[in-house]
Amino acid sequence: MNGRTLPTLGAAAVAAGCAGPGGPSPADAFTYAVPSPPDAVYQVADTMSIDMASPLGDMEVTGTGTVTMALAFLADPGGMRVTGTVETFSGTFTNPMMGTQTAGLDDVGGNLEVVVGRHGVEELVSFPELAGPVAPMSSFPALGYLLFPRVPGGDVDPGTTWVDTVNSSTETEAMSSTTNAVNTYTLVGDTVVGGRGLIHIAVAVEVETETTIREGGTSMIQKMAGSSDGFVLWDPERRLVAYAEYERDVAGTMSMGGMGSMALTVTGPTKIRLQG
Repeated sequence: MNGRTLPTLGAAAVAAGCAGPGGPSPADAFTYAVPSPPDAVYQVADTMSIDMASPLGDMEVTGTGTVTMALAFLADPGGMRVTGTVETFSGTFTNPMMGTQTAGLDDVGGNLEVVVGRHGVEELVSFPELAGPVAPMSSFPALGYLLFPRVPGGDVDPGTTWVDTVNSSTETEAMSSTTNAVNTYTLVGDTVVGGRGLIHIAVAVEVETETTIREGGTSMIQKMAGSSDGFVLWDPERRLVAYAEYERDVAGTMSMGGMGSMALTVTGPTKIRLQG
């Protein structure tokens, strides 16, 4: 389902000051392991604005999605196997020509299953699928990589930069997509949020995607390229992402049948928060 080149996500020796007694050593603070307790709950909020230069004039399409996902962690020969169950979901899709359409938990099928090694995702086994008109706005295919960015382990000084390249493909009945993302990370240093010591990592992503959407016997092809920059706050005690935020800014074209192609830009944030 996916391939990747292996490099990295990094961190700092400051982890020693953030981990309490019995916590991971600095050499382990930036590696993944089954957390204690072996579960976690994340909320992911995604907002997308698509500006289209259509033959009928310029228009804006917007979409939102908010998901609460419960994760269960088990030891695995590859490191740990993580299963994610969608507990809540709400989504909207607003098109000036069609009005606002909504999606809920009943429109979501399947679970997230991912094998995570000490340094990040080793295998994306499955991810939830969203049905209906909101489906093209779904961030589920990327969720495994967003929750478990690649880390190198060991001690890394503030200012250190590292790169991780992810090549992935998605195939469902309604959609197929390929993505190439080059993620450049820079360790900023310590921060404190809610009294908890975290580590701030800046992220710059260059991304290219090609997506084919099939609906009613018609295919739409989108080709996009741009950036998705933001930051990660890493919890060295739980060895999980505590918070992350990315702001997409991509542009490209969409073509459909004999209608030719139209230019479009896509902007909007994705926010990830560890709730428990």
